[in-house]
Amino acid sequence: MRVIHDKKSQRLKRLAEKGAETHRVDVTRTLVRSLSTKIRIAIQIVDKISEKINKLRDEELWPQLNEFILGLTKMWKSMLECHQNQCHAIVEAKRLDAIAHKKQFSDAHLEATLHLEHDLLNWTLRFSCWISAQRGYIRALNHWLMKCLLYVPEETPDGIVPFSPGRIGAPPVFVICNHWAQSLERLSEKEVVDSMRDFSTNVLHLWERDKLEMRHRVMNDNNMERKMKNLEREDQKIKKGISALERKILASGEENALSMMSKQAIYQNDTCKNSSLQAGLHHIFEAMERFAANCLKVYEELLQRIEEDNLAHEHNRES
Repeated sequence: MRVIHDKKSQRLKRLAEKGAETHRVDVTRTLVRSLSTKIRIAIQIVDKISEKINKLRDEELWPQLNEFILGLTKMWKSMLECHQNQCHAIVEAKRLDAIAHKKQFSDAHLEATLHLEHDLLNWTLRFSCWISAQRGYIRALNHWLMKCLLYVPEETPDGIVPFSPGRIGAPPVFVICNHWAQSLERLSEKEVVDSMRDFSTNVLHLWERDKLEMRHRVMNDNNMERKMKNLEREDQKIKKGISALERKILASGEENALSMMSKQAIYQNDTCKNSSLQAGLHHIFEAMERFAANCLKVYEELLQRIEEDNLAHEHNRES
């Protein structure tokens, strides 16, 4: 509309300069005035919408984000305590490897190993999705908020100054969400995912070992042969689960994970055949404990920043 207004204004100016017919000048002038009125109305509407958005952002979104951050802080604190207890418990599980590596070929044993492998793959996939969802949430929210700021990059002899909402006097919601998004981008769950994958590989080797032993016992036993066919079908399901996990990790944007996955596929990893399951579980819970501690630190820092901003706001009101 503004482009059309500018064109018509230029046309009106040319008509006036050329001394065009009064009728043509009046028609063009009326059109320019009509467009000017429409532009003013549109600007007023946009201003009212912006005011409403700002009010919703400051009076509803910001308090809810405060509560959300507090809730996430409590969640990660609880998870940290949980993983610390898990680490302690697995250290006490002295006979885990002896039980796991004992050769048993009953249906119940094979089924338990199979279910454990499926659960491990699902656990790894869901954990990766869960962390990606948290990172994606604040990334999208921060991206939307940044669209509300009129920001011109500041250039210095040393280059462009890094963007900081606080430096340009933006409201607290912009500052906290930007810091939140940057903090989660710096966090990496790679150690946790890798430890889960390694443990899954160990269990997979147990499954392969027992399946191979059963295949040797098939001979002419038709009933055993049917069992082997069922096991092969389950084996295909496991491979599909591994492929789904690989695709998810590759799609997560983790460069380190991408490099790791391109060099070493879970299903073909032979380095963990004789690894300790107890050590593998302990490694998972240690990695989870460190990751939970890092997440807790992020949210405690956010709470501290929020508290400092609230105190500054109260001080400004009193003064």
